[in-house]
Amino acid sequence: MYKHLLVAVDGSHTSENALDHAIGLAQGENAELTLVNVANPTEYMALAPEFLQHESYEAAALSEGNSVLDEAMKKALASLPAEKVHRHLLVANKGVKEMAQLLVDYADEQKTDIIILGTHGRSGLMHLLMGSFAETVMRETNLPLLIIRSDGEA
Repeated sequence: MYKHLLVAVDGSHTSENALDHAIGLAQGENAELTLVNVANPTEYMALAPEFLQHESYEAAALSEGNSVLDEAMKKALASLPAEKVHRHLLVANKGVKEMAQLLVDYADEQKTDIIILGTHGRSGLMHLLMGSFAETVMRETNLPLLIIRSDGEA
């Protein structure tokens, strides 16, 4: 049914759950799996400059995004053949809406069959303040979307 799956990874517990589901689905379907991280330099602006060990916020975001992808690749390659696993780093300089749109556009360009991602399942004030990446992806995509909720351990 699925020939090419895309999973968003950010290093969080919920994204690890989504990655586990994506790997299992890719195995069962003998499908390709693309791991995507959406780096956002603006997230690093809240850090005091003395804590930033890179020359810029963008360098910090790219470094962290690549580290997340490295770990996700190791996990995926333990279960899937190397030729079936791909990785991609996207860079968004605005908020959640741009991050989600970049992911959706990339999934469309790559002709993926499904997007898989984790969600914290926030509600109320936290949802209002932080927004919802998963909800925004859901509104922007026409592809099937598998959302894996946090198991409460995070």
